[in-house]
Amino acid sequence: MYYLGLDVGGTTIKAGLVDENNRVLDSRSTPTIIDDLKGFISKLTDLIRDFQKSAAIDAVGIGVPGLRSSRTRAIQTSPNIPCLNNVNLEQTVADVVHLKVVTENDANAGAYAEFRCGAGIGLKNLVYLTLGTGLGSGLILNGSLYTGASGYGGEFGHTIVDPEGRPCSCGKRGCIETVVSATGIVVTATAKLKTAGDSLLRQVAPPLTAAKIYDAAIRGDQLASQVFAETGRWLGIACANLINLLNVEMIIVGGGVMASGELLLGHAGDFARQYAFPPSFEDCRIVQSKLWPDSGMIGAALLARDR
Repeated sequence: MYYLGLDVGGTTIKAGLVDENNRVLDSRSTPTIIDDLKGFISKLTDLIRDFQKSAAIDAVGIGVPGLRSSRTRAIQTSPNIPCLNNVNLEQTVADVVHLKVVTENDANAGAYAEFRCGAGIGLKNLVYLTLGTGLGSGLILNGSLYTGASGYGGEFGHTIVDPEGRPCSCGKRGCIETVVSATGIVVTATAKLKTAGDSLLRQVAPPLTAAKIYDAAIRGDQLASQVFAETGRWLGIACANLINLLNVEMIIVGGGVMASGELLLGHAGDFARQYAFPPSFEDCRIVQSKLWPDSGMIGAALLARDR
């Protein structure tokens, strides 16, 4: 049996054909249309139909950034893809492709993949964090994906750490994702450049990105290294809060920012150790994702299978 998983991002929709052994047999992608629902659905369903030409698909799973209601199954809000606000994507897509369709928050899908066939195999309590443009998160508690009373649970990226802090895309201020994300890394570096002396970042062609800041850091640039140290401190504080609150066995970190690897995780681990309860910290490992960049895609397919 085959299951199709789609990971919807702000710029790209990735799709993968997954078999019963959790293996990705084929993958493809298409650009995301964010402001025209008809165009978005057309891109999505064309991608699904393309797979249907070569495989008998049993169900389709779609991971979407935003809040999905477990009561109505509609996407209540998707800040980066506004055409999906208040849309029942499951029903809309199913009506076109004539397959069972399941939707879920994209970070929740990633958490489910790591739990079933990634870094968290055999565990019952874990947190999955994905560091990209923002900070996504998914929770596995007592062996099940936790989504809360209405389906909106697990939005740890919008935990307030500084009420007077940076503005967030959600409309609030001081969310943890404003300092732990690719966007946050760029904002931190830009602020430091205003008062810094020499830095390789002054020679970088615009726009400044987290990848360019990482490249400067590994080349020995002091300011870029300070940016990752500060971001790692905030990530460590975030992990300590999760460890103290949930007493999880593992925190798995994925996302594009994690190309920086130990440059970020090393600092995060040090600060998590400093701020978390020692017994709880000793029971928790902070590790990189085993499935990134396919975790969301695989998780969506597995959710379609298991639901």
